[in-house]
Amino acid sequence: MAEKVVVLEDNPDVRSNLQEILQSADYDVEVAENGKIGIEVIKRTQPDLVLCDVMMPEMDGYDVLKLMRNNPSVASTPFVFLTAKTAKEDLSHGMEMGADDYIMKPFTIAELLKRVKTRLNKRKDIVKRSEEKLSDITNSIGMPITHELNAPLKTIVGIGELITTEHYNMEKSELVEFASLIHKAGLELKDLVGRTMNFYEIEELKHNPDKVKELKSSVSTEIKEVVESIANKEAKEIFRENDLVMSVADGKVAMPEYYVKQILSNLINNAFKFSVKGSMVRVVGGVDNLHAVIKISDEGIGMTDEDISKIGAYRKFDDGESKKGLGLGLTNAKRLVEVFDGSFTINSNKGVGTLVQIKLPLKK
Repeated sequence: MAEKVVVLEDNPDVRSNLQEILQSADYDVEVAENGKIGIEVIKRTQPDLVLCDVMMPEMDGYDVLKLMRNNPSVASTPFVFLTAKTAKEDLSHGMEMGADDYIMKPFTIAELLKRVKTRLNKRKDIVKRSEEKLSDITNSIGMPITHELNAPLKTIVGIGELITTEHYNMEKSELVEFASLIHKAGLELKDLVGRTMNFYEIEELKHNPDKVKELKSSVSTEIKEVVESIANKEAKEIFRENDLVMSVADGKVAMPEYYVKQILSNLINNAFKFSVKGSMVRVVGGVDNLHAVIKISDEGIGMTDEDISKIGAYRKFDDGESKKGLGLGLTNAKRLVEVFDGSFTINSNKGVGTLVQIKLPLKK
């Protein structure tokens, strides 16, 4: 399929020449004589590239570019100015607004086609890399998440069917037991879906540095209060309050409480999940000049150096028996810490235990 180019040019001779040159190079070309008509053509055709004169009646090139960059459907479309202006301030103004390139009038056919091809190739490269990234994520999710979803779903569907067909033969105590199993499977499913949603939320944050910068400057979290709250909650939920040892200093970190809780919940939950009842889980927090430093250690199954090097979404860590997972908790925690310019380190020995240390920037 031919690549689509929209040309906005008020001079009829130049407009006609551009259309002829581009069509002879096998591009699908539409033209408009001013910016007002041009912006409607752009919205309708969703082109691969826009060539736009700077000075036009009705609406100039700068206004066209501004409207495009504010419209999600065409915001990323490559935009090249056609201009006879050579003043540096005019060139820089357009680039600051988001133009991808300038072609100075008069130009040769070879120069025009070269610049157009270069911009279209860059666009194709970006699209290809985005598709590869999406494919990697999709492939990594495929089998692991299908397997993990299948277990609780089989429990819910299987027991639900059993109750539906056999309830009249069941004792009340049996119905209560089955209901309890369905509830437990539902909680497992809820946890899996929640962690998966968090993964994509963090992925969005990674690609929005302006939002992260705004959050860091506008919010703060009292680390001692949150650490103690999360640690006590995680210990209580699995009846291991006596296994928790905790000492945390005061300090405000430059992160929303919501994300701090995500990090701590994932890490402390893992410490309990991958260690046996009666062994200690230690949560220690201090403050240096720039960071809140939190260390979470357990006496559990531990990880090998190879396990640590492969930390990523949907990579399983287990003891070969019952304690399994998708690796999302550890991955989400690590990614969140790094998104907010903190540091994340793990020291672990198989069969001995794991120490995770995170450093979160203090609020200035």
